[in-house]
Amino acid sequence: MDDNGVDAVDSPVEVVGDEHSSSPAAEDAADPVSRSWSARLARPSLDGLVFVLLLFVAIRIGLSPSQDNSFLTHLSTGRIILDSGRVPTTDPYSWTAHGEPWTVQSCGASIIYAVVEAAAGFNGLRVLTATLVGILMVVLWKLTEAAGGLVGRLLAGLLVVALGTGMWTERPFLFGAIGLGLTILASERRLDPRWMVPIMWVWVNTHGSFPFGPAVVFLLGIGHWLDKRERPDHEIRVFGWTLLGTILGGVNPIGPRILVFPVAMLERREAFQYVREWQRITLTAGVDRVFLIMLVITALLVLFRARTWRNMLPLATFGVAAITSSRNILQASIVLTPLLAQGLSGLGRIDGRRRPPIAAIAMHAILVAMIVLSLVELRSDPTALDPYPQEATVWMQSNGLLGAENRVISRDVVGNYLEFAFGPEEARVFIDDRVDMFPIEVVRWYVGLIDVNGDYDRIVGEADPTAILWDSDSPFGRWIVKSDQWQVVFEDDTWLVAVPA
Repeated sequence: MDDNGVDAVDSPVEVVGDEHSSSPAAEDAADPVSRSWSARLARPSLDGLVFVLLLFVAIRIGLSPSQDNSFLTHLSTGRIILDSGRVPTTDPYSWTAHGEPWTVQSCGASIIYAVVEAAAGFNGLRVLTATLVGILMVVLWKLTEAAGGLVGRLLAGLLVVALGTGMWTERPFLFGAIGLGLTILASERRLDPRWMVPIMWVWVNTHGSFPFGPAVVFLLGIGHWLDKRERPDHEIRVFGWTLLGTILGGVNPIGPRILVFPVAMLERREAFQYVREWQRITLTAGVDRVFLIMLVITALLVLFRARTWRNMLPLATFGVAAITSSRNILQASIVLTPLLAQGLSGLGRIDGRRRPPIAAIAMHAILVAMIVLSLVELRSDPTALDPYPQEATVWMQSNGLLGAENRVISRDVVGNYLEFAFGPEEARVFIDDRVDMFPIEVVRWYVGLIDVNGDYDRIVGEADPTAILWDSDSPFGRWIVKSDQWQVVFEDDTWLVAVPA
């Protein structure tokens, strides 16, 4: 137990006082068992045992083999920065937007990825992802403390981890997720607000979701005022430090334009409407369904058990943001976690502060399993790149179809893979998932190519490619096979390569 009365088995985050929620371990301040880490491990609480179990699952998620297509481009960009000593200001990757202005908004994450890869390879990157996921789990567990009892915290934690199985990937938004969770802790008087300066600086330079930081503090402050009709002095203080950290985030190799990047993206609304993660959530995706369950449960609990403006404003704002754009589900789930915990307060009679002897045996078993299985996992293939056209692209390179002078049409995810596997000097891409980068006409071409009823002949004629790399079992792939203007020169079980007949 530290001086602030917090059971550090749950998390190392410092608590500086909280008028909105209290630590369930506060009443245990006199217990000598909690005075050292060794004592906590020797006689852990039930809360600590559940946390370690959830942390074990989170780390297993983080150690999954690297596969995400966006991550591949972030890593490739980091390599360019390390090799050249500067951050690119124009697009180096494509033949459709080559030389166009480009703001590398996640340059900090790209640099971190490239440095870790150079030092420890892809296993190092997996450990980095597992570390970030672990930190996020610690922060989320702190946000469940308002539930008080073990049952409420367990239910909230299970929902969060269920979402994490589909969202906690190696992409830079993990930095933003941690930043958002820490911002909420600061707003709840459980983290010194001055920490928001370095937190926001890192957030600004690693992911474009940083406007959510000051936004959630603003909503909590307005809610405080509406509930108590008094000036929200603490929220104003947090907002000030958050704003200062955001402004200082402009001190970087890119400069202040990194701060206006999220606003500039709004000008590309037409391009984003074609991107799945920018569209409204559906009932077909597993992550979407889990989030909708979490949203409905949280809304009902807040309405009937924790109805305050301080809860309802963030719930409504972030709930709508996630429903209208699935890209915001991760951020919304973090904001909903403490609200869900408040609604679950008092559920069940199991006291999470209890320290039964069986808890120590179980925790030690989990810790050993975590270490052993992590080491086993790190001995497996660190990447899972089977979905990408590895054999096809090697064949194209050996036959002179991939060089910078070639114009190859391929899917956006294949573009990310080409950037990672060959770099801008060995291959130029048609498009990748940076839709804000490309002229709108290129985005429309791509949308037409993936459309079942697309005008393939017109699009290919306007784009004038030197080769096409596409999956054969698709409408456009079947069109290529049947076309008398294109000749298939390579084909495997999934991909085909075609050149003008």
